[in-house]
Amino acid sequence: MATPNPQQPPNPEVSREADYERFKNYAAITFLVASPVLIALPPRKFDHLTVLLASAFAVSANHITRERTGRSIVERIEARISRPPSIMRELPSERAEEIQARLRAARDAQIREAEAESKAKASSVSDELERLKARQMQEKGVAQRVWMGGEEEGWMEKRLRKEKEALEEGKGYGDLIYEHVWEVWNWGKKVEEDEDE
Repeated sequence: MATPNPQQPPNPEVSREADYERFKNYAAITFLVASPVLIALPPRKFDHLTVLLASAFAVSANHITRERTGRSIVERIEARISRPPSIMRELPSERAEEIQARLRAARDAQIREAEAESKAKASSVSDELERLKARQMQEKGVAQRVWMGGEEEGWMEKRLRKEKEALEEGKGYGDLIYEHVWEVWNWGKKVEEDEDE
């Protein structure tokens, strides 16, 4: 008669770990549903209990996301922050950047030639020069246009010169701020233009 293999008792450590993981999942699902409900119940006020429930919701959502997808919400945010946003990168490849650099160099050369010719021919070339400069401004990156706000090179020197002239005329910084706010509020009209009308 063959003796049957005695069944080995299950390892209590493995069953405890499985029970603990199952408990964490059920607790996360419970807090994910119950936290917003408890926050919405009266009395609705922002106190330490609301912060505790919101934290429980965030931790639960993070845990469930990590269990389902393998990456937590925090890891996803860190990955997004670590790579540069697509708006900061103007072109997708190095080859495209090289071509764009050549085009920019050719356009800059045209602008320099047009500026040299504009000294000789004032009106006809200046229109072409303006069109070239507008095209150059249009092709600048979105991030650079937003950052500079449509200002041209040398804007700081122009502003300092205007400030110095205004101070020499006897105006104060309050007057300068008032004029600047007035221009912004009235879409570019100067204070003197509005008083004349």
